Amino acid sequence: MKVKSVKIQNFKSFAEENNRIDLDKIITVIGKNESGKSNLIQAIGNLDLTGMDNSNYFENSNKNNMKKPLISIVLTPYKNEKNIYKSNKETIITINNRYDINIEGGLTEIIANDKNFQINREKMNELNKNIYLNTEDIRKKFRNIIEMINNAESKVFIHYRYIDNIMLLLEENSDFTEFAKYLKECIQCLGQFYSIFPQFILLDNIELKTKYTKRNLEDFAEDKQMLVYLLQTIGMDFETFMGYWKLQKDDDKYNFVEEINDKIAVLMREFNKFYKQEEVMLKVNFSTDSLNFVVKTNNKYLNLNERSNGLKWYLNMYIQLLAKTKKYDIGNYVVLLDEPGVYLHVNAQKEILNLFEDFTSNDNQIIYTTQLPSMIYQNDLYRVRTIIKDKLGNSNIGNKYYSLPHKMNSKQETITPILTAIGMNMGYSFNAMDNEKVNIITEGISDYNYLKAFLIQNRYKKEYNIIPSSGVDNVHNIISILIGWGYNYKILIDQDREGRKEYKVLNSKLLVSQEDIKFIDGTNKENNSINYSIEDLFSEEDKNNIGINNEDYSNEKAYYSLELLKKVENNEYKYSDETLERFKKIVVEWLS
Repeated sequence: MKVKSVKIQNFKSFAEENNRIDLDKIITVIGKNESGKSNLIQAIGNLDLTGMDNSNYFENSNKNNMKKPLISIVLTPYKNEKNIYKSNKETIITINNRYDINIEGGLTEIIANDKNFQINREKMNELNKNIYLNTEDIRKKFRNIIEMINNAESKVFIHYRYIDNIMLLLEENSDFTEFAKYLKECIQCLGQFYSIFPQFILLDNIELKTKYTKRNLEDFAEDKQMLVYLLQTIGMDFETFMGYWKLQKDDDKYNFVEEINDKIAVLMREFNKFYKQEEVMLKVNFSTDSLNFVVKTNNKYLNLNERSNGLKWYLNMYIQLLAKTKKYDIGNYVVLLDEPGVYLHVNAQKEILNLFEDFTSNDNQIIYTTQLPSMIYQNDLYRVRTIIKDKLGNSNIGNKYYSLPHKMNSKQETITPILTAIGMNMGYSFNAMDNEKVNIITEGISDYNYLKAFLIQNRYKKEYNIIPSSGVDNVHNIISILIGWGYNYKILIDQDREGRKEYKVLNSKLLVSQEDIKFIDGTNKENNSINYSIEDLFSEEDKNNIGINNEDYSNEKAYYSLELLKKVENNEYKYSDETLERFKKIVVEWLS
């Protein structure tokens, strides 16, 4: 199942308001230092929908109200799950404490309608009337299991740790054999249902060490963890590895070392598809009592600890990601990272974004925090979430980067990474040597979203960038930068008083040609007798479907336009023919 949203109540800096984060396949969380970004990552990254083992989790109460944490997760089925379970309803999971997890919605109906589960449960309950267990401890555990199975439509069955002992007890007694069979069937059914739950994975800040000794590996679990992850990625368990290392014959040892390094080489070829700063090869050397990792670049070997912090961080992150998600071949993982890529060069940071896209192509999701402009998807700003602290010190989540929660003094500082990303990526994205690329400047974010949706639907071959201004009176500032950098541009503005005013500024002060400016009505000239905005391009059918005719549209048009863009991107909505023709009259000559 895909996580649609997570609501965090009373966990550390999160209170009971403005605490829901809406998720997509990739979410970027921004905010100033101490705003609560790390608290968000911890709150979500340590979740387990089949029973919280971390007892300390629910001790992290909000300091202002001291109430216990409460987490609610909304799940939506993936397409294949809809086909299997014949349901497209959302499932709501509410975690009240480590032993109390509620279910409602889609999964409730799936369990209730599963004939195999219902039949086995009914038979189990009938036979349960004759079950007697001779110790109070066993009877109590047994009653808990039966109760949770009978309440499976509303509660997650979390007592897996007790099952094996009780099943063994039942199966050993011939009087309980039939009952044990039905109980086992019920448990297996629930296990199948729960297998569609996403797994939340918080990547740890641990490193592969340069040198390991046999004593360290045998005695200290923390020291060997990253090595264990590396072995997992190459398909070898730790015990097998240690057994090979202790081989006595030189030929056997040589073959073992060769096998290990051959498997690592395969891993590194995959790594180099994403880390393109240089060709990197990891290799391990063995002695009798220790092993040592070296890195080869440009035909030169260096110990792992002699390489840059950036390379080491990227390598550790990559290994851990593959290990914890089983090379992400089955999907349904939600991976969380706190401030990834801080040690990396800007270009390497952009390569991380490519890795994230690859990871999420297989029904996985990623949530990460950042203050780095280069770690923001400049063309997909709808992925950005903001966190701001209020005067009480409570963290507030903004699901629309352009509509931050509350009127707080820290707004400007919070959205600085976005503003910087747009400015910085002008130079990165635009190619001054490519005279075929069209850079279209719009008045604001809603114009950007509507125009982008149109261009996606029509799939023009000509390359283009759309740059949203923060308002029509800021368009000339963007144009002055583009002129200075030598980039081609086109300008799209409303045919209204503000648009006509900006038109004069562009003409008189920057000497922008009339051919490079177009009003929304499709003309290149001022017309004082009309007022025309991008909403006027839509047919009445589209206006009703998008929400343009709604009473709150003027205050929420950024939100409505973004929702429309997402639907077009997901092939859930298409502009009407009437609307398409009106958009074509405006930009077709720029893109044909």
